[in-house]
This record gives sequence, structure tokens and C-alpha cells, in this order.
Amino acid sequence: MKNIISWALYQADTIWLDPDANLRKIELAIKRSIKSDIDILVCPEVCTTAYATKNPQYAQSMNSPMINKLAFLANNYDIAICGSFMINENDKIYNRFLFFTPDGVVYKYDKAHLFSLAEENIYFTKGKEIVTIPYLGWNIRPYICYDIRFPVFNRNRINNNSFDYDVLVYVSNWPTKRYNHWKHLLIARAIENQVYVIGVNRVGTDGNGFEYMGGTMCIDPAGNIILEGMQDENVYIVKTNYDKLVKIRQKLPFSKDWDNFEIK
Repeated sequence: MKNIISWALYQADTIWLDPDANLRKIELAIKRSIKSDIDILVCPEVCTTAYATKNPQYAQSMNSPMINKLAFLANNYDIAICGSFMINENDKIYNRFLFFTPDGVVYKYDKAHLFSLAEENIYFTKGKEIVTIPYLGWNIRPYICYDIRFPVFNRNRINNNSFDYDVLVYVSNWPTKRYNHWKHLLIARAIENQVYVIGVNRVGTDGNGFEYMGGTMCIDPAGNIILEGMQDENVYIVKTNYDKLVKIRQKLPFSKDWDNFEIK
């Protein structure tokens, strides 16, 4: 069990449909952040292509050189690396969150709520499973962008007197014009689930002309903002503290009154 996890949050200006260039940028972000002795690097949604939903030909297989390179980087720099990627599996395209551990384990979560406003549901296949990633003694729950708007799907539970997860990680391409939603939804998810929330967004303008202002955030289980990123491409370093998490849950034992529910 590691009491304090150090996170590097890579707020990238993702290059449109250039996986190789974006992969080089990810490695530079790693080199920049390892001086801070980080444990986990988090990249934005579709961090090697940008949000190019109508270009499925850029989707990579799980055995592609790009995926193998990310696994190599995790091992070589002894850190976990995560973000979402366009993945082609059995001729279906997924917006897939991947979490590469230094010892070669790769966890995956497929985006369950596809953004119909941008026709993501036409080109991508939705995921069907909720995933919890056990890492360094913490339980991490990954979600992708639009997933955050569905609070029941994000809801924490108590099983055998233990919380299902301790950290919510959202990777996103969240546009500037709806930034206010992003900020307040992140805070709400932290408070209602009594967890840390990590939200990593991109910056810049994509190939469709949509603008992104960043606003990468880290929020503690009481809803206090630990970090709110600016509008520049940057790597932000934040820490999550398990002792603090436990103390907040003990001081505010709201979980004992949570409702039971079922997702169908």
C-alpha cells in the first residue's frame, strides 16, 4: 500500500491525426515529469489522434507498434501510463482507456456513453463493463469524457464494508464552451462518491475547429480543488493521500446512508 501517489497530468495540445508525433510528445511529458518521482502519468482522451471520430482508419490494434511502445515506456521509465485511444478490435472501433503498468499488465475500459452529439455512436462501439484498476493499494475507476454526465454509472458503492474505488479518473476532450459543466461535474463526483477526482483535458484547437481550454483538475474527497490547470500545454504534478481520504470518510460517514441501486 502506497499512502501517497504522485500523478503527472499531461494537458496536451494533441496533434490532429498524427499518432507518431503525439507519442513522441507523451514520451517528452514522461521525461519532464519523472524528475518529480511520479507514479502515474495521465493523458487526455484519444491522446494520439485527437477527437477524430469520423476517421476510424487511424484506430490501432492492441498489438500495434504504438501500443507496444506505450507498454515499453511504462516499463522503461517505471511508471504507469494511461489515457484513451482509438482501438480496432475485431473490426469494431472503441474509445478505449488503457492503463499500462511498469510490470507489463494492461487494464482496459471501453467508453460506455458515446457522444451522440458528435456522432461518436455511429462510428464507435460502446463499452459494456465498469472497470476498477487495483494499483499501489488504491482502487482506481476510469471513465472517459461524456461518461461524467451519468452520475448513477459513476456511483461508488460499499461492498463488504469497503468502498469500490478511491479515485475517479476522467480523460477528456471537453470543449471550451462547456467548460463550466466540466468543472462543476468533477467537483460533484468527488463529493457524492467521497473520492479523489482526477480530470485531464486537452488544450488547443482540433481539426474540426473545436477549441479546448484545458482546466485539468484534481479534487479531494471533500470537494476542495487541489489543482485547476491553465490554458497552456503543461504537465501538472499532484498528490493523492490515502490517510486524508480515510479521515474524510470517517469524519463524514455519509456512505452508510447511500441508496442501493442496480444499473441495467
